[in-house]
Amino acid sequence: MKFSKFNLSSLFFTAILAIGLTSCGDDDPDLKSTTFNYDFNSGQVAAAFAYSGDHQDNLTASIKLDELEDGGTKVTVSINNTMDGQTYHTHAHDMADAATTPNGTPYNETPNSDVFAMPLVGNGGTVSGSNNSTMSYSELTTNYDGFFVVHDPLQAVTTVDPTTYVFLGIFAR
Repeated sequence: MKFSKFNLSSLFFTAILAIGLTSCGDDDPDLKSTTFNYDFNSGQVAAAFAYSGDHQDNLTASIKLDELEDGGTKVTVSINNTMDGQTYHTHAHDMADAATTPNGTPYNETPNSDVFAMPLVGNGGTVSGSNNSTMSYSELTTNYDGFFVVHDPLQAVTTVDPTTYVFLGIFAR
């Protein structure tokens, strides 16, 4: 088979372009990624903390952790079946001894923004938000003791009444 100079150049350029495109991806097979799924707060953490309010219980949520090359972790939270235009205050709370917190809660009442803290505005479907944590993937999945909390957008935000949380779960577990 005889190739013209143009065909060989085109073939060579296409091969180089294909190699370049496949090597430019940011999917490092050595970096870990895991998704954790959460159901509506029906008292899974503690029966006394089961949700009490008017929000429909058809919500689901997930936390996706992506290990980053710099040693940190990209944290992405998604909430499904949101109410259009309603703000879901979403964050992590560090676990604590209830005897040491001001209101006797089993967590520090100030959200841990280094892990995740972000309001997500519902759109009638799925909403999500991401931030980069300086905590490592391993630290978040094995050592971090915290709660994943999403506040009911139909009630006033309170950090001392877990029955107002539409989601309450152990973070990244």
